[in-house]
Amino acid sequence: MWDWINDASGWLSNALGMVGHYPQWALAITFLAAIIEALAIVGTIIPGTFIVMGVAGAAAAAGQPMLPFLGVAVLGAVIGDFVSYWVGFRFRFTVRQWWPLSTRPQIMASADRFFARYGSFSVALCRFIPVLRSTVPLVAGVAGMSRRRFLVANVSSALVWAPAHVCPAQLAGLSIDRLRDGDWASAAFLAAGVIAFGIAIWLLHRRLTPLLIAARR
Repeated sequence: MWDWINDASGWLSNALGMVGHYPQWALAITFLAAIIEALAIVGTIIPGTFIVMGVAGAAAAAGQPMLPFLGVAVLGAVIGDFVSYWVGFRFRFTVRQWWPLSTRPQIMASADRFFARYGSFSVALCRFIPVLRSTVPLVAGVAGMSRRRFLVANVSSALVWAPAHVCPAQLAGLSIDRLRDGDWASAAFLAAGVIAFGIAIWLLHRRLTPLLIAARR
């Protein structure tokens, strides 16, 4: 067991060293992961959210400022959603015939029902729901949603999505850094912050979703 812990510690030290020495690559990976997270179909296969949080956490533990990571995460999320929307709008008559959508029609069917029920709000809400976050923007394009309405929902939700993932990752990274220094009290305090942040986001999501649905009716 101790060998496994030592191996994990060595891997973590190497990862932190890489991020510390090559912050531009860490930013590039965060940017690409945020794009991939929102790309139709691709986002259901590659775990962009976990990549963003992992890199942000490592960057925080390595002493990197978080503002650039927040910026590229927002930008990547906006671009990814818009690409999916554009593909749906541009190829609205043929996109459902593409693989794997043609062999798994239930993927688009779920997104269709979600978009039909929540309209513009679906673009913002879906960002926090696996699978739908990469297919609802595609359906919005297929349905002919106006670009202006889509961009408002896209940008506003990205401004929430990025901090909701980068900030807890930052706290987790700082907690790991304190553990490496032997500062258990600070590490526990930061870990409690991660838990509190997660609970706050969950409660906020539970409270806001019914309000958005009611406003749509």
